[in-house]
Amino acid sequence: MVEDKMANWNGEVASREQIREQKRRAALRVASRLFNEKGYHATSLDQIADQIGVTKTALYYYFRNKEELLYDCLQVSFACGEQARAEAEAMDGTDYERFCHYYRRFTQLAIEQSGAFTTTANIRALPQNMQDALLARRDALHDYMQGLLDGAMDAGNLRRLNPRAATGYFFGSINWMLSWHLEGRGREAGEYDDAEDFSDLVLDQALHGLANRI
Repeated sequence: MVEDKMANWNGEVASREQIREQKRRAALRVASRLFNEKGYHATSLDQIADQIGVTKTALYYYFRNKEELLYDCLQVSFACGEQARAEAEAMDGTDYERFCHYYRRFTQLAIEQSGAFTTTANIRALPQNMQDALLARRDALHDYMQGLLDGAMDAGNLRRLNPRAATGYFFGSINWMLSWHLEGRGREAGEYDDAEDFSDLVLDQALHGLANRI
């Protein structure tokens, strides 16, 4: 009896589309790491393919060129922020509580998903249409965080600062924390166990600073 080619094995066996997406995500993780370590211009498709263990020709099955690969790596990062935002918006609580969840989860997801640094240099390396799409997503995440910080300051949960500058600090720090985690220095020193633990640690430091509270 010829096996039915359309059988899905009740979901026990990954479909061709699922396998393709798994391979694509694996390529994005490797590419993000190399872009973060070496920079976009110093990273070649040959280096990415070599790290994955495939030919450069095989990469073209998933990405048309290096620009599209970087674009998709950055999309992973922004998707982390958008998921964190959706969770925060669904919460019952104050702007301060929403901000804490948003910042903590954005950090955690960016580390777990291994996104690329959302720096201006990375975004500006892309064609204008890709830049415009990414900058619109970045600005939306910035604006949401700024609104939460402003609300938390108005409510007295945070001391009054320039909310735009504070947003720049918090948003930019996610790139730094991703770099620290990728280098493995904190884990090697036993300072934290996983991405969730690390995100709690940096949130506490960001909110309470270094000075003793009097």
